[in-house]
Amino acid sequence: MNLLTPLGLLGLLGLVVLLIIYIVKPNYQNKMISSTYIWKLSLNYKKKKSPVSKLRNLLILLCQILAITASAFILAQPFINDEDKGGNETVIIIDASASMLTEDGISTRFERAIEKVREKAQTLLEDGKSVSVILADDEANYVAQGVTLGTKDILNAELDDLKDTLACSLTTPDISGAMSLAEEITAYNKKVEVILYSDTEYVDKGNVKVEPIRDVNEWNAAILDVRAILVDNYYRIEIDVASYGKDSDLTLYYTFNGINADKSTVEDSTTARCTGDAVTTVVFYTDIYAKNGSDDNSGTNSLEGVDEILTVTSYETLHVRLSEDDAFAYDDSFFLYGGNKPVLNVQYYSPKPNNFFATVLTVLKNQLGDYWQIKISEVKYDEVPATKGFDLYIFEHYKPTELPTDGIVFLANPTSLPSSTGIQLGTTFYDPNGKGINLSGGDEHPLTHRVNVENITASRYTAIASYDGYVPLMYAGTDPVVLVSEDTSTPIVVMSFSLNFSNLPLLQEFPLFVYNTVQYFAPQTFEDFVYDVGDTVELNARSETLTVVGPGVNESISEFPKALTLSNMGTYTVSQQLLSGETLVESFYVKLDTLESNVNTQEDVLSNPYFYQETDAADTDLLLYFAIALVALLFIEWWLKSREQF
Repeated sequence: MNLLTPLGLLGLLGLVVLLIIYIVKPNYQNKMISSTYIWKLSLNYKKKKSPVSKLRNLLILLCQILAITASAFILAQPFINDEDKGGNETVIIIDASASMLTEDGISTRFERAIEKVREKAQTLLEDGKSVSVILADDEANYVAQGVTLGTKDILNAELDDLKDTLACSLTTPDISGAMSLAEEITAYNKKVEVILYSDTEYVDKGNVKVEPIRDVNEWNAAILDVRAILVDNYYRIEIDVASYGKDSDLTLYYTFNGINADKSTVEDSTTARCTGDAVTTVVFYTDIYAKNGSDDNSGTNSLEGVDEILTVTSYETLHVRLSEDDAFAYDDSFFLYGGNKPVLNVQYYSPKPNNFFATVLTVLKNQLGDYWQIKISEVKYDEVPATKGFDLYIFEHYKPTELPTDGIVFLANPTSLPSSTGIQLGTTFYDPNGKGINLSGGDEHPLTHRVNVENITASRYTAIASYDGYVPLMYAGTDPVVLVSEDTSTPIVVMSFSLNFSNLPLLQEFPLFVYNTVQYFAPQTFEDFVYDVGDTVELNARSETLTVVGPGVNESISEFPKALTLSNMGTYTVSQQLLSGETLVESFYVKLDTLESNVNTQEDVLSNPYFYQETDAADTDLLLYFAIALVALLFIEWWLKSREQF
């Protein structure tokens, strides 16, 4: 029993007052007096009643003492607190993050945690308690629930399986999810304990007991990230490294494969001083000027022991590695791709050339330059344009003798069209006022995404009479003037008006429309060349299918975009056959989450489940009981007093 207002017990001083009252109460003495016969009979009657009177007086005194005591406890507001942290049920959570794979030379942290859980569960079960175990990996889940002494073999079998398979994800643990699962028990059971076995230290643990799983001798040298930045056509390499748990001079070995056009290979090393668990960034340039110590690049680490003529303008793979005897090997190697960008060859031809397309292609080159290496070829008006060997063909005021089949074909204001296109041009219309007709949008399509068609005007256009197999994107009145082929394997865009008779070249809609065209028919296969484990990559293709091969993945994909969750570290290779018949092979690397490399992680607050709470009404139940007892005692005292006259 607990007291909400302990000072209320001062009311027990009323017992002292009651005692004083009984002490100073007048004491009547027996005296001899003359009496009549009736008086004598009265005295005899009183003597017969004397034993009962004493018992009644004793009961009255007891009722008064108990009434004062009950009043004092009512003032103290008594209640019973049933919360007991080591109660009937225990929820055990196991941290299954990547850092739990840190080794002390004999076993991993995860294996040590499993054995500690086994020992703790055995003790709890022998004490008559039940146990539930939750694994906090990338998505928290129950290992066993409501285990008793009779079913402990099931729990031991599950723990053996976890230990044998080292069932740790390579992502950060879902501790919040584990606490949510634990809440299914803690929210409805007031006798429950939650224990977390983890290698993360928490400043504020709340009501959860945390059992640390660390060894003071464990340390980790880590490559956290590698970046290649193109500066003045030469790559600058940045490497983020750290040494957790020990200050160290780390030697970084790196290998460039497929350098420039001759595809040569260069190996070298550099050193990084790491102290205080801080991240150190090693920077070096791969051009001759940085190595010679120019003013622009002074103070940076440059390649050493490499021929002076080395100039890395492209590469296939950069491999960086550590050779340290640390306790965690999952971040000692790093592969970087993207140094050899896929080429997008563009041909522009017009017998009446203008600067409109040249300007748009320059904008396109800047916008897509992070992924594509865009090469633009402008064919002179007196030459014959090619119909093979390019990824994007732009023909303006021209009818090609045959349509290219290995790239995107953009036909602007064609004089006529080959019959193979399936399009028939109609009558040419002029705006007599010369102001132009406002166009209107056709079917919703990715090519017109964010394009305000209503802003575009054309004072001269050719109506399209028939267009089987095409989607109309823009209209002049009721006449379609911009079409796109429905079949993405034959990418054709037709615009039946001249830029010279339209305001389109002056609007942002023009570069946006061309950008959308390239992105739709020749999309970037993936966004980045480096991802973390657990990330989702969105894959697109320039062909009908592409193949993905990587750790635990060997898949052919035909529906795009395709979201692929990356569950394992390593290199993933994506290949597809282009319209030209060539095979495009691209790779990206999946690395460990940077947070998991820190084997001595400390966090401020540990997420807690909701624990069962008694309501205020439940806490005042004893107050009601004492009040009932007080009323009963006062009634009994009154009844005993009323019997004194008989």
